[in-house]
Formats: sequence, C-alpha cells, structure tokens
Amino acid sequence: MEVRIGDGSGNEQYRTCASCGADCEPDPFDAGEGDGVRIAFVCPNCGLHSVIDPFGHLR
Repeated sequence: MEVRIGDGSGNEQYRTCASCGADCEPDPFDAGEGDGVRIAFVCPNCGLHSVIDPFGHLR
C-alpha cells in the first residue's frame, strides 16, 4: 500500500526520524470510536515517530 500525504510543498519532515534521520514507514490504523483512520510513522531504528490524521484538514 502506498501512502501519500502532504501539502504539495515537498516537505516530508513528518516522516523523517528526528533522532536518527531514517525514513519512517507508514502504518495506517483505525483510531476507534468513530474517529476514522490515523497513520503512524514508525522509525525502523527508534520506534514510533509521529501520528497524523490524513483527513484532519477536511474537518
């Protein structure tokens, strides 16, 4: 599954680990309780980096 998220500016800092600089892998999951889906970005070296709501800008 390919996940593309961004504002069109090419800034993908949300998926670069601040600790080691590795590219974090997207891991979509159900947020539960009717809150929709979230995407966790997981660093292969350090673990969880960030969680985003890909549809948050539509609310």
